[in-house]
Amino acid sequence: MFLTKKSFRKILILVICYFSLGSIFIFASILFNSIGFSDKFLLVLGLILYLLCILVFFWGRYAEGKGLIINLGNKLVRNELKPAEFIEYYENLKNSKDLVVNKPSLEVLQLVVVAYDSLDNKEKAITTADEIIKTVKNKRKNFAKLIKVSLLYSYDRIDEAEALFNEVQRQKIDFACINLVDTILKSDRAMVMGDYKTVEINSLKMLERSFPKLDNLGKLAVNYRLGEVYEKLQDKEKAIFHYQYCVNFGGETAIRKTALEKIQDINQYFLDSNL
Repeated sequence: MFLTKKSFRKILILVICYFSLGSIFIFASILFNSIGFSDKFLLVLGLILYLLCILVFFWGRYAEGKGLIINLGNKLVRNELKPAEFIEYYENLKNSKDLVVNKPSLEVLQLVVVAYDSLDNKEKAITTADEIIKTVKNKRKNFAKLIKVSLLYSYDRIDEAEALFNEVQRQKIDFACINLVDTILKSDRAMVMGDYKTVEINSLKMLERSFPKLDNLGKLAVNYRLGEVYEKLQDKEKAIFHYQYCVNFGGETAIRKTALEKIQDINQYFLDSNL
């Protein structure tokens, strides 16, 4: 990934600072030695600062690159609702030797999963979720598994979802996992189990809350879920209301197209019923 000029300057300034300090300590050590004072501490400190120059250059580049792709992903996928544009950008990067892509973080891959899911590319979304599980460290593996669990429920692969969900819940999980488990129980799992009232209450609370505030993709997903709930409950007006939100504000996601098809199907159903 090519860094912006601002990011590159930040890294360069740090490298120059460490190099300059290292040079000062090494020069001071040589100077003391020349007048008969041996000071290995300054020499070692100087060499450590030189080593930090190398670490800052490579790690700084990775950290800055990771931040850039996450910011871009959040912008394109979650706010501007242009998942295909982000996927194209990400796939182009995969042809490079950039560490951010060749050794991606959970946060980067999670954005890729969300993008594929927004495009209704189920196969790619699941494959990327499996990649997360395979690559993340053990302490984050349960969170990665829960990402896949959410997808499996959404794709009606209930048996697989239940098995993986139960596996995670049998283990000791952290706070982030507890929150995700709660969300899955009240949305994805509740939906496939026919507990529409729980889904309705939870979804409406999510739309009403001020913190943490939903991004545009979050609002879209919740409105679509409410459309599904009211369609199941045969509340035509409410179902169309929430599906229409998805049509109006769905951007370039597959949700927009699916919501439009849902509205047409509902109208056709009630038209046929009145004949």
